[in-house]
Amino acid sequence: MTMFGFIISCGHAYVCLMVFLLQCCLFGELVGVRKKIAAERKLPLFRSIQWLWFFVASFYTWSDGMFAYIKDNPMVVQLGSDEVMSWILSRSTMISFILYSGLLVISILCLRKGLYKYQITQYSWTLVTCCIVVFQMRAVFQSIYSGLFWFVLPCSLVICNDIMAYFCGVPFGRKFIKRPFLEISPNKTWEGFIGSAFCTLIFAWYFSKFLASTPLMVCVPARISFRLSAMSDSLNCTPAVVYQQQTLSALSIDVNHLWPVSRWLLGLLVTSYPKIGEMHVCVAQFHAMALSVFASFIAPFGGFLASAIKRAYGIKDFAAVIPGHGGLMDRFDCQFIMGMCTYVHMMTFCDNKAAPTVEGLLTAVGTLIQDDRDEFIRRLIANYKS
Repeated sequence: MTMFGFIISCGHAYVCLMVFLLQCCLFGELVGVRKKIAAERKLPLFRSIQWLWFFVASFYTWSDGMFAYIKDNPMVVQLGSDEVMSWILSRSTMISFILYSGLLVISILCLRKGLYKYQITQYSWTLVTCCIVVFQMRAVFQSIYSGLFWFVLPCSLVICNDIMAYFCGVPFGRKFIKRPFLEISPNKTWEGFIGSAFCTLIFAWYFSKFLASTPLMVCVPARISFRLSAMSDSLNCTPAVVYQQQTLSALSIDVNHLWPVSRWLLGLLVTSYPKIGEMHVCVAQFHAMALSVFASFIAPFGGFLASAIKRAYGIKDFAAVIPGHGGLMDRFDCQFIMGMCTYVHMMTFCDNKAAPTVEGLLTAVGTLIQDDRDEFIRRLIANYKS
């Protein structure tokens, strides 16, 4: 957790790098589940082909996410002046398809008589693993660069729910509800599942308020860079409306950031209890509550899937990377679908765009052709004089 906090403090680019390295470790753990040494001794390049599938899938998801973010945010300074990187991102779909086509041909050419069944099942498992580890995290770049709030909060909600499921399940498990919770995970109980949901809701309300008041969590750097100074330069931003504190009564009028049921309940609450309407909150807290519901009732099924995989292949742990924790997969099994949910929720319900910066505006103007640039300057001078 200390290392996690340190990487977060380094900035958005380092968080993206951390996620990619974790994806590599998790992919290695999952494909290793079906490894058969005797069969693979006859296929010296087979493990390399599996990793090539992973890297092609990763290139497509990360490059596509970066290009989509830059396209939607033209005022972001695009990777300094790196023309090679800009060329790669603008043609990432074509490059991904070429890599995919070439790797498909290589994979078929590597099929060996007598091992067809084993190789095809391994290829299938490789693609399933890519879906779990890579494609569910397709939008993680856009989530991180929309503000670390949208990365740290969902991760913390899953961690809180996992911890509280244990602390609620140990003292109260099977004392109120005798019915088994899930056969593939016999240690889980209904009391732990329900109790952790209430605890996660409370945690989401207060922790999201803390994160919304922290510049590191809500500010977005104007430059996609690994330079630490790029992160420190962005900490003086004007937070988006979604993070700003306001009274509940004022919040109930601001209907653009809330979904219909919550808007109706909030209006009823403020009307019935005027004093509560004076409480200071931010819209981000309500979004956190919605995400906490998903983290409590849907995300845990990612963990149940991991349990099912271990039972299917008769293993206790995925790896021994973290002693006593069953590998990295046991710690991140719920995070994949939670990350996708956060992106979908953010794109559907949130307007968290930060105010434009001078550097960003200058960059956007610099992309115009000369005639349009001259017209922009003329209009700017005319508006300034008026």
